[in-house]
Amino acid sequence: MANENDQAFARKLAKIEADSSLTILSSMNQANDEKVNQYIVYTDYREGSQQTTNSVFVYTPYANVDKFGHSKVEFQAQLLFETNKWKKQMHMTVLETLGAETRLAVYDFQNLGLAQLALKAFCNLANKAEIEQINGNISTFDQESFKKVAHILKKYDFEVQAEPDQASGTFIKKRG
Repeated sequence: MANENDQAFARKLAKIEADSSLTILSSMNQANDEKVNQYIVYTDYREGSQQTTNSVFVYTPYANVDKFGHSKVEFQAQLLFETNKWKKQMHMTVLETLGAETRLAVYDFQNLGLAQLALKAFCNLANKAEIEQINGNISTFDQESFKKVAHILKKYDFEVQAEPDQASGTFIKKRG
């Protein structure tokens, strides 16, 4: 399986590098069948672009290669955000979805740390762009999922606010 993963990883890396609208934020390529050691974190955000809605994506061949050696999905984690350059703010909404192999926003793909990779890259991107405030909303199906998302956000110094016994809330992080 490692050889198929290596090939899928190389194809995806070449595809991203060939696309001038994408930027690689971080990557690792240490083949291992037991855990995620091959990943690419990339974005369609471009400083100076007029586009206001962008994403940070995380791709890994881990548990994502079919019997023909092709990736099943283009990415396993997506952190969708909006940028307001005038206010120096970024806003993201964390939604829990049903029935897709791709996990939207900061949801971990079976607790493999992909959400943390996306969030770390996003925070670095915001810092580089001199964003003063990141805020957002969380909407999950249950409190357990909410607690997992809140835990990840708190690791990166976000303040999470929610009413007791609710599966939704808000979060904020200010520069400084």
